[in-house]
Amino acid sequence: GLQSLDSYRSHFTMSFEGTTEDETESWVYEMDVENVRDPFAQRVVIQGGYAGEGFESIQIGDKRYMVLGEGQCISSSADESDAEDMEIFEPDDAFGGLEGARRVRPDEQVNGIPCRHYAFDETSIGWGGFAHAEGEMWVAKDGEYVVKYIMQADGKNPITQDEEGHVGWEYEVRDVNIPITIEAPDGCSGAEGEFPVMPDATDMTTMGGMLTYSSGSSLEEVQAFYQEQMAADGWSEAEDSFISSDTAMLSFTKEGRTATITLSSEGEGVSVLIMSE
Repeated sequence: GLQSLDSYRSHFTMSFEGTTEDETESWVYEMDVENVRDPFAQRVVIQGGYAGEGFESIQIGDKRYMVLGEGQCISSSADESDAEDMEIFEPDDAFGGLEGARRVRPDEQVNGIPCRHYAFDETSIGWGGFAHAEGEMWVAKDGEYVVKYIMQADGKNPITQDEEGHVGWEYEVRDVNIPITIEAPDGCSGAEGEFPVMPDATDMTTMGGMLTYSSGSSLEEVQAFYQEQMAADGWSEAEDSFISSDTAMLSFTKEGRTATITLSSEGEGVSVLIMSE
């Protein structure tokens, strides 16, 4: 039912405390999602647990930005199916069905959303092999999506399925159909914002001072484009540029900086790589 909402925010926390071979293991995994349906935009932030230093993914229309734990940003072309892949956690996938969950009366409002309230224990859970579990779930009357889900259980590590311990789950949806603004991260344009690209550019990726993409134009057309555009932007072509029948390596300098543009014939088009320093 989340797909039918104009916008929403969700938060998911999973924690584990247990022991394996006399060693204590404890972690907390968190994921925050912001989603806007039209025009499409999504922000996913994952941290803790097995996610290392964590990362942030932002998709706005056909552009995706990935911010890694070290602050490094990667931008690339994308479509809406890519965003679905990023939303790693979905209640239906993670929780599965609940057999015989008990309806709790009266119905309640959670985050301003009228909900049906259910309670359950380990006998209702068909996955995880928990020795003991207890939890509650609230489902939106209008839309049939999970608004809130909490569970405490004893059993195997839900990630590795190895060591035994205590598992905690908390999931919540809020700000449903309230305007949400999702913007590109600061400083994420990198080389894409500095260097010209062919009008027919596809599959574009940037990372720091590197930019790659594909063009359906001929090698000669792309070469002429960069020689003209770079000169118009104040770049001077160096004498060590190399040009052959299927490859061109163009070198440019400007105010103490260098830029190398490598063009390679690829099928009926050209692969473009720009590196600057």
